[in-house]
Amino acid sequence: MIDVRAAVAVLACAGLLAGCQGGTEPAATGTVPSIPSSIPADSTTLAHRGFVHGPGELLLPAGLSITSRIDQPNVVTLTMPTTDGDVLEQWFTTRLPDGWVVEAARGSSVLFHGPDSDHSRWEGAATCSEQTCALALRHQRR
Repeated sequence: MIDVRAAVAVLACAGLLAGCQGGTEPAATGTVPSIPSSIPADSTTLAHRGFVHGPGELLLPAGLSITSRIDQPNVVTLTMPTTDGDVLEQWFTTRLPDGWVVEAARGSSVLFHGPDSDHSRWEGAATCSEQTCALALRHQRR
């Protein structure tokens, strides 16, 4: 059985480390696609929150209080206060766009991914500790 918290922590750390690597690797093609034309009032997009990269079809709760961010072609990470933990878990287990799949969910941790597109896809992990909550999105070539 998958230990969801451990898997989320590994994915988040791997995404952060991959995002922080130097070098001249070509940029991933994971830029924000077109924003949905109709966005529910309780939702927002990464682009509306000032992000340049990430899956454009992935909606977020409108009231998130983002405390830090990483915005790179291959990884997008947001941290939030722990008060957003229940909202995140509920959101990502019930409000993913068509084609997105929850791989595992337990407590305040969720692993999910988007559909394969041109041999790549976005993978996500949302989790909370006693100090903070984080959402990590990684553009993965397949």
